[in-house]
Amino acid sequence: MPITKHVDEAEQGKHQPLLLSNTYHQIFDVIPHTMFLINLQGKIQYSNTAASQLLGYTPEQFYHMSMGRLIPGCADDLYALLAHDCSSKSLSFSMKKTNDLKILCQDNSSRCIELNLSSLEATDGYFVLASVVDLHEHRLTELELSRSNRELNQFAYVASHDLKAPLRGIDNLATWIWEDIDDKELVADHVQMMRCRLQRMRTLLDDLLEYSRIGKMESNIADVDINYMAQDLFQQSSPPSTFRLDLGEPLAPFKALAAPLAQVIRNLINNAIKHHHKEGGVVKVRASDKGMFVEIVVEDDGPGIEAQYHQQIFGMFEKLRSKDEVEGNGMGLAMVKKITESLGGSISLTSEVNVGSTFCVKWPKQKDDRH
Repeated sequence: MPITKHVDEAEQGKHQPLLLSNTYHQIFDVIPHTMFLINLQGKIQYSNTAASQLLGYTPEQFYHMSMGRLIPGCADDLYALLAHDCSSKSLSFSMKKTNDLKILCQDNSSRCIELNLSSLEATDGYFVLASVVDLHEHRLTELELSRSNRELNQFAYVASHDLKAPLRGIDNLATWIWEDIDDKELVADHVQMMRCRLQRMRTLLDDLLEYSRIGKMESNIADVDINYMAQDLFQQSSPPSTFRLDLGEPLAPFKALAAPLAQVIRNLINNAIKHHHKEGGVVKVRASDKGMFVEIVVEDDGPGIEAQYHQQIFGMFEKLRSKDEVEGNGMGLAMVKKITESLGGSISLTSEVNVGSTFCVKWPKQKDDRH
């Protein structure tokens, strides 16, 4: 049954949308993929509901829009070929073009797509039926999977390395204890060192478990008062009396995933205190509203970090000072980065040696859909 074009006789001289029979209209509108019916000049004659939902245009905006404007990658040469092929009025075709095409949305954003084209014969000529498959989420999933695989490989390598080190130390200590079994004082020292290494392993395993859980645990949306949160987290860190917290102007409470945000701020405050090169110092916390995000800045007046290490310190087990100088496994900033980015935010660092470091966190606001 061919698609027919119904045009009122009084409107013959005007441009009119191609109206489908009720049966075809219903079929097109229940198809979950974006569909267009196009004339041989590459102009849209009909769009289904899925097209408006994906791209944000109304059916009226779609009508007579050039496909070359909507999908620049398929543009003029492709449709010129289609028009030539169909001009014979006998050739049927079906083709697929998938080489990184992008379709433009009403808000000027774009989405990766797969484009399928086929000929369609109607009572008043040939048309092109275009089916658009949205690959945007698929591409995002592929990128996330690739990132996760890289992270897993790095995780396995560094975890193996950092777990082997204390095990070798424990093995050495066990040998020394056996050799010095008659010297109670030496044995006591060796046992104490062994206990320290076992504690380090326990902490490392806890950090690894916590890192692996990032992004998999539910967190409730809550109203966050960033100054109150920072003050509370600073006190929880039990800083020496020589350290103080300097808070910026109050920011109106905003809705956010509060638990992971607290974990990020806690790590940044703890790092500022733990890695300070002086007996006392100042930790500054500032926050400002950036629309869909809140920008949170944690600044210290510590030793600073050389530019060559600005990316390295966000890696797992990365430390600029030895384990004997500073306690910890070098997992804090790695967790901060993973938490922030997994929730759609970002973190950056600016630092000057002997002046201090500034971490800038862009944290996404949330909408509470419970009501």
